Amino acid sequence: MTTSLSSEQLRQLIAKVPGLPTLPAIVDRLNEMMLNPRTTAKEVGRLITSDPALAAKILKIVNSSFYGFPNRITTVTHAIVILGFNTVKSVVLSSTVFDVFKGKGEVDFKREDFWRHSIGCGAACRVIAREVGFSALEDFFIAGLLHDVGKILLDQYLHDDFLKVLGIVRQKDCLFLEAENEVLHVTHAEIGGWLFQHWRLSKGLVQAVAHHHNPALADEALQSTAVIHLGDIVCRSLQCGSGGDARIPRVSPVAWDALGLTATQLESILCETDQEIEKAKVFMDFL
Repeated sequence: MTTSLSSEQLRQLIAKVPGLPTLPAIVDRLNEMMLNPRTTAKEVGRLITSDPALAAKILKIVNSSFYGFPNRITTVTHAIVILGFNTVKSVVLSSTVFDVFKGKGEVDFKREDFWRHSIGCGAACRVIAREVGFSALEDFFIAGLLHDVGKILLDQYLHDDFLKVLGIVRQKDCLFLEAENEVLHVTHAEIGGWLFQHWRLSKGLVQAVAHHHNPALADEALQSTAVIHLGDIVCRSLQCGSGGDARIPRVSPVAWDALGLTATQLESILCETDQEIEKAKVFMDFL
């Protein structure tokens, strides 16, 4: 595995992409507004409601059992006041990423199964982060949800290479990651990290996505990356969807030590994640 987002192999691979996907302007504007401490919920609500379809999705999600708010939320501004900027931003980002990468995928890589795995991983990360004692659970959910986006970029923009990777996975019954290294010498994790860097998303999200298979490379983002690493493995062990292979990676000792979890806590995480995945299925409506 390469160790840097600026590696030569990564640059060469990205150069082959015929027109890079971009995020809608509304996400860029939302990111700018979030950086301004004077931004009000009303202003953010006005921005989001300028896209009625997006506003409807947000209200459906925030009123679902996933967030468990006892009273119905009827406006986006109310959702922001009750649930906070980060939660609404997470829903907006996940919705727009689903839109950017629409498609059904291959017989051996069905997009619906892929997104089911991604949503399951987001749910697992939320549970793990809560168990470890982190706040900002939505940041962990969105990182888990988007951890494998590099695979979709490969499928959509470098399809011939993607088919070669799938062929090796089938032939050798190996991890998708191992097949990528054989074909591309670059992984979906690094590609996803690079894409999020290109989109100017947070450094923590870039690191967590880029290094979720090798958290030791994540530097100051080690703990958050360890959550995504373990969330992916928990989701795989629960057989929620498919990330393109049928294997379960080994837990990194570095990640395990960084989180300080016990075997008993892991059992609890598995049980809670099963329940959390059920509630998170509402995100499948974005597809």
